[in-house]
Amino acid sequence: MKHIYFLFVTLFTLTTTAQNELSNASFETWTGGLPDGWNGSRTSIALSNVSESPDAQDGSVSLNLVNTSTSHKRFTNVAITASNEPYRLTYYAKGNGEIRNAFYDGNYSSYESYTVLSTSNGWTLITYEFTPTAGDLEVIFSLRSTDAAGLLIDNVELIKSATISTKDYSFNTFSIYPNPTSTGYVNITSKTNDIINVAVFDILGKQVLNNTVNNNRLDVSTLTTGVYIMKISQNGQVLTKKLVVK
Repeated sequence: MKHIYFLFVTLFTLTTTAQNELSNASFETWTGGLPDGWNGSRTSIALSNVSESPDAQDGSVSLNLVNTSTSHKRFTNVAITASNEPYRLTYYAKGNGEIRNAFYDGNYSSYESYTVLSTSNGWTLITYEFTPTAGDLEVIFSLRSTDAAGLLIDNVELIKSATISTKDYSFNTFSIYPNPTSTGYVNITSKTNDIINVAVFDILGKQVLNNTVNNNRLDVSTLTTGVYIMKISQNGQVLTKKLVVK
């Protein structure tokens, strides 16, 4: 029971700083070929161009969207209930093509400028801030000019800006991949070049690793298959993250 309690408490502290308003935000669960909680009423992309990809920024799968046309197509979440206050959307995208964001709250907002993506850049963190009216809300992912492989989207986070503390790191402050890992290493990068220290604990709460990340890579080859907790520290800020070793 001790190890279950340790894991629960650690993960609970991870998720209580700010609540993600979107469900299935890492696209891990699918039904009938579509991600649960997505394909809202304002979606315009052909559903045949929506699929899951094993190339994930976090977890096991990501969302794959294809639109080779120069005319944009939309993909949205199933409507949630929003309040009239500032929100911040962050997510990772990867591939060749262009993507931008907007929202629908009974009316379409204006669109942000496109972010041009290239596979050579790997996963790119995108941030979009907006304030909707109170009521139903769909966040819009608008894409165009992809190649046949499409764009990948993963690790989406929608948070009320008022709940974000300057002392708290969100899930998206660090890029952590692959996770789950079977490669013997995990890539860990952040928005700065400052030193990153990582302590890894097993489910009994025993520290099994404590290293400084070198060249954005943490060696986990000594860890056996299982679930671990990573405590990632940088400049006095701390993020706790689950790690799965296969």
